[in-house]
Amino acid sequence: MPMFRKLCDRDGTPVVSLDKDELRLDGIVGDDGEIPEDQEMYIQRVDEGAYLVRAVDGDTVPEVEELSA
Repeated sequence: MPMFRKLCDRDGTPVVSLDKDELRLDGIVGDDGEIPEDQEMYIQRVDEGAYLVRAVDGDTVPEVEELSA
């Protein structure tokens, strides 16, 4: 079953939350649930109503081809 998230307004900025358990599986969020302050995410509009979110590693945004490898 798909998990739907509500688009929220945070001080005039549209925000959608990501699942903390899935971020933990990727090593983005620690086992304790702590979100790193310096972790940047890259959001790219790929089509009408479709967005791709990628974790930035240093100054590098992983290529889409690398993600499925």
